[in-house]
Amino acid sequence: MSMEQLAVSNDYDSVADAVDDSRQLIVAFASSDGDLVDQHFGSAEAFYVFSISADTADLITHKDFGYEKKDGNEDKLKPKLSWLVGADIVYCGSVGGSASRQLIALGITPMKVTGGPDVEELIAGIQSELQGTPAFWLANILKKKQGQSESRFDAMDDEGWDG
Repeated sequence: MSMEQLAVSNDYDSVADAVDDSRQLIVAFASSDGDLVDQHFGSAEAFYVFSISADTADLITHKDFGYEKKDGNEDKLKPKLSWLVGADIVYCGSVGGSASRQLIALGITPMKVTGGPDVEELIAGIQSELQGTPAFWLANILKKKQGQSESRFDAMDDEGWDG
């Protein structure tokens, strides 16, 4: 893990609390070290979360999970799901059906990747799509985000916000 990653706060109650720009794509990676996606969602030791645009990718937060990662702990998903609120996508080595359904219900797209791909390579792939024509699944996420941003600002305007 780089010094830059070590300097990022992990004191947020959820990913949403770490997000500065709701237009950015917020992507979490289930990783033991922040370099490779090498964790199953349910037993993930940690998640590293990046704010990604076509030109930038910034680590905005990460969280280590202790007791919750144990397979014998039936409630291991709850703290992870709660903390990931605000993410758009989560990459993991595998994810069970129950966890997938719960992620989707929270508006988070689970992405299963095999072979322990490099986080930087996955980010580069996302950026490449953002610079061109995104795949259907990614285009849907971006469209949903754009709608959320616009409706949030419309609501603020309706309330008389003067930002």
